[in-house]
Amino acid sequence: MPSATPFPSSEFDHWAETYDQDVVAQDTFPFAGYEQALRTVVELAAAEPGMTVLDIGTGTGNLGLRFAELGCQLWGSDFSRVMLQQARRKVPAAKLVVQDLGGDWPTELDRRFDRIVSAYVFHHFTLRTKVRLAGEMALRHLEPEGRLVIADLSFPDEAALRAFALSVGELWEEEHYWLADESISALTEAGLRVGYWQVSACAGVYCVDSRAPVRAPG
Repeated sequence: MPSATPFPSSEFDHWAETYDQDVVAQDTFPFAGYEQALRTVVELAAAEPGMTVLDIGTGTGNLGLRFAELGCQLWGSDFSRVMLQQARRKVPAAKLVVQDLGGDWPTELDRRFDRIVSAYVFHHFTLRTKVRLAGEMALRHLEPEGRLVIADLSFPDEAALRAFALSVGELWEEEHYWLADESISALTEAGLRVGYWQVSACAGVYCVDSRAPVRAPG
């Protein structure tokens, strides 16, 4: 299946060397609230030592590292081999796999995980694809008491998105950003139990947990 993402992996290959500096240096779109988003993912995942965690679109490993430091068994996937090389330096023990979410699920990841997490990846896909991917992960790749936690560029609704776009001017780029109102509705209609937390003007965290109640972080 061809990639569903609009950007070739080469663009992320070129970004790999400076990615970490860029996300720290930018306190505006698209990375305003980046650190808070990652912290919220860790809090909502509530992972314990020994748990298996898959970080989808791990990039240079900024999110995955936090789970490795908790004593989790970490898997990471990304469609940029160069990004994965950077992640390997941070988390040598992680099992890292090349994966294009627009294609087939890799055989190396054909198992169930206690937690699946992701940061700043899903905005490359339409809402329909987001819901499909979330449903497939929850159904096929999570343990029965598992949890899927996704941080991404997200806005409460279309009005909030448009107001934010005007506020950042030329920094704005049109992509498939999450709108919480329509996304929660679509995920719920797909049979998923979802909670949502807005962590900055342009970032939010979705937590899918079909068994236990989803608790707010903190």
